Amino acid sequence: MAESAALPLLALALAWRIDPSDPLGLNSGFPWIWFGPWLAGVRYGAGYGLFGVALYLTVWAVWAKPQALEFPGEFFLGGALVSLILGEFGSAYRNQAKRHREVEQDLMARLERTKRRLFVVRESLAQLEQELTDRPMTLRDALLALRRRLVEYDGEPRSGGVALPDPAAFLQLLSQSCRIVEAGIYRRSESDWSLMAQLGQQLPALDPSHPLIAHVLETGEVAHIAEPRLTDPRFNEWVFAAALRRDQAGEVDAVLAVHTMPFMAFDEVNLRRMQVLCTSYADFAQLEQGVAEVRAAWPHAPISLQQEWAELAALYQRSRLTSYCALWGGKEGLGTEVLQEFAAMQPADSSQWILPTAHGHDVLLVLLPITSGAGLAVYRREMIEALEGILSRQGVPKQAIALDFHPVRSAEDFAGLRRHLERL
Repeated sequence: MAESAALPLLALALAWRIDPSDPLGLNSGFPWIWFGPWLAGVRYGAGYGLFGVALYLTVWAVWAKPQALEFPGEFFLGGALVSLILGEFGSAYRNQAKRHREVEQDLMARLERTKRRLFVVRESLAQLEQELTDRPMTLRDALLALRRRLVEYDGEPRSGGVALPDPAAFLQLLSQSCRIVEAGIYRRSESDWSLMAQLGQQLPALDPSHPLIAHVLETGEVAHIAEPRLTDPRFNEWVFAAALRRDQAGEVDAVLAVHTMPFMAFDEVNLRRMQVLCTSYADFAQLEQGVAEVRAAWPHAPISLQQEWAELAALYQRSRLTSYCALWGGKEGLGTEVLQEFAAMQPADSSQWILPTAHGHDVLLVLLPITSGAGLAVYRREMIEALEGILSRQGVPKQAIALDFHPVRSAEDFAGLRRHLERL
């Protein structure tokens, strides 16, 4: 508002200084004074541009009233119309830029998760023959155990929400896999940090000004005292810290802080193992924040499907970028082998699940993020050809292929997908 008033006033002041007898430039060859409202309109929207038009109308009324001048309707009509056009153009540009940012953030998040998974594969292969005999489990076993503990609790599906997913089980897994002795998981509530789960007794309170903790809160990266910039003999409460989740504002609101671990466990391999486990837990916790409504609509759906659906639905709510779910099946059932081969041929940015129907047939569910109507038509044509090729190679009798598209916009769409599967 201040800038929308300042720009027209600045243009008016310059015009007044140039020609005090005609401050609005009514008799000039080009209405230069309109650049103030036009800049405000193209930058902030049509309403802010019309604010400058109203300001000029007020100035004209005060300046022309003693002189009884005729109202310059064409002058003000033209300026107001251009302000509206530029304001609409600016709004469309900002909306498009916002959509591009949302798409970029979504793609970057998916890229980061893919990079972490590739890192896990590389580390597992490199360390497979070099595992120390005193380790109770390999990195692969630790990740599988983490996944099982996060997905289920006492045999029941997770509920999702703002609470961290089973922090005590995560600490216990770190104790078994990485041999930490004393550690705690802290969560920020308002301005204080509260202890959610702990290993050991009498852990010190979490001080956000501690160099190690401050570095993690600022960057969101894993940190330990072996890093040169974090070595300070005055601070020895914590030896390792990692961010476990960010809130909606992008601030770290959950932290793992390790107080004690054996000297022999403080090696590069073990630290990287801890980093992988913390990153995997952080990914899961981040996706769990907005999954409550989707999970309530279909509690027994795969956890990864719930999380992906919630993430894409939130993207639609923010930017109206629509994603779709493709449901592949057959009149007589396509068979698990056919569906597995067909799943491997799906687009690289998609996610797939093979789910059973109420009548015992398997169907392939594919999430297609940020897809247009034209993209769906191309996907449908190419995938039907690929599926028919698989059926002919495997000697499966030709049958009618069932394909349904469901938009990914909200939890209600997720409930509709569940009802559709129950009817198959």
